[in-house]
Amino acid sequence: MSQFTPGGPGDVLTRAMTQVVTQSIGQPFVVESRPGAEGLIAAEQCRTSTPDGYTLCAADSFAVSLLPVISSNLKFDPLKEMTPIVHMGFLSSLILVHPSVPSNSLEELFALAKTKPGSVTWGSWGPASSPHIYMEWLKKERGISFLEVPYKSAPFAWQGMQAGEVQVAVFATGPSVGVVKAGKAKALALVNPARSSVVPNVPTLREAGMPVDVLTWFGLFSPNGTPREMIQRINAEAVKGFFGNTALTDKYLTSQGFSTAAPTGGSPEAFATFLREDRESNARLVKLTGVSVDH
Repeated sequence: MSQFTPGGPGDVLTRAMTQVVTQSIGQPFVVESRPGAEGLIAAEQCRTSTPDGYTLCAADSFAVSLLPVISSNLKFDPLKEMTPIVHMGFLSSLILVHPSVPSNSLEELFALAKTKPGSVTWGSWGPASSPHIYMEWLKKERGISFLEVPYKSAPFAWQGMQAGEVQVAVFATGPSVGVVKAGKAKALALVNPARSSVVPNVPTLREAGMPVDVLTWFGLFSPNGTPREMIQRINAEAVKGFFGNTALTDKYLTSQGFSTAAPTGGSPEAFATFLREDRESNARLVKLTGVSVDH
């Protein structure tokens, strides 16, 4: 069961991993995409499935960690009703500016925005998006105001930045690198736990002076009640057959701008610990910024 749209980075990664698990265990797993409602459709299907070890659930950070703390009327909490199996990686993104912007670092961008409040445009994709959260944090914590321009999705905001409609955007590292290397955009910071080999000279958001990164990660779960031995077996096969295979990680993770920082490819226990910490981090951020959305 997958919340990801077919063809997207999460879908491609999930299919590659389940293929490895299928070959190792000998039990075929068919990826069934159930996108929509920010991942809640797939999560609902997951939590009500028979916990026999043959239903796996691929979900991301928004559905599991962020949505439950920005929405006041969710019917269930995915973190409490799904069992973690393995962290599949962080999808890093870049904070980018149009070449016309006279800023070559995040601090220079902030200084520009502070000098001319509300004049620097930043594309977002709604009140639950990471750009919106960043802008609200900057406004409250550092007195810096950007002019938010909402788009339907991240790709539209990214296209708007390239076209000069807005000056700042956040987009996935993989598809952004070519544009940056061509001089059609400048990368000021990387949203990721650690620097990326794809853009080694770009500092992380925290290194650039903004200790508030909204991380995007993908993970594999199962319905609560799934036998522990099955969870451990699937984890072991994924860790050995996928994360232990450099050719696969290079193809499906590194080359696409994914990060394999811990707890990627670790134990179910390490993933569970990370999930609690990530939820707490998001809750503190949401409380500080006041961001909320109803579903």
